[in-house]
Amino acid sequence: MNRRSATARQTRAYAQHADQLADQLRAEIATVPGTPHGRPALVVIMGLPGVGKSHVARLLCAELGAAHIASDELRRRLFIAASYADEENRAVFAAAGALVDSLLAAGHRVVLDATNLRARNRERAVSVARQQGVPVLHVRVDAPDAEVRARLAARRAAGAADDHSEADEQIYERMRSEGFEPPADGYLAVTNGPALAKEIAEVVGAIERAP
Repeated sequence: MNRRSATARQTRAYAQHADQLADQLRAEIATVPGTPHGRPALVVIMGLPGVGKSHVARLLCAELGAAHIASDELRRRLFIAASYADEENRAVFAAAGALVDSLLAAGHRVVLDATNLRARNRERAVSVARQQGVPVLHVRVDAPDAEVRARLAARRAAGAADDHSEADEQIYERMRSEGFEPPADGYLAVTNGPALAKEIAEVVGAIERAP
């Protein structure tokens, strides 16, 4: 069996056994507060690579007392060399959905930090939240194109210790060309820039007011 076939087989296995992986992954990567804070809720972060999704997610987690699930960290745990191919994405998002299910059931608020630009990638996490009667808020993060490209170039040159993404300019261009499938129930837009603190407060307020 060649390496490509072995990787494909491993990827399918991860996707099929996501629930069994959830407990192990939760212990390894999910930053979970000791005690649930407030009513459970799911915040689905969306955006292209390099816009600052993880920065926004960490700020929201600090304000909401939420667990942080980052797809980039999941991907790095599951795959030695990330390809961002469709089959690999299915495995990563299946694992993320299983983690969301587990954490919401335990009473936690959850911030799902991923590109989530395609409906199929966020479908499982949103579905488990709806099944549990938990409010869902979609947040799209953007940043000026020049800043994104500079950030991606810096990432390629020397990655930060807390930066788990392997997405580069090529993946950025590919995802940008594939477009964005907006959620049917809408989303809040956040720009990673000077007004970020105000926009974070607006997202937190929307969660606190959620029925």
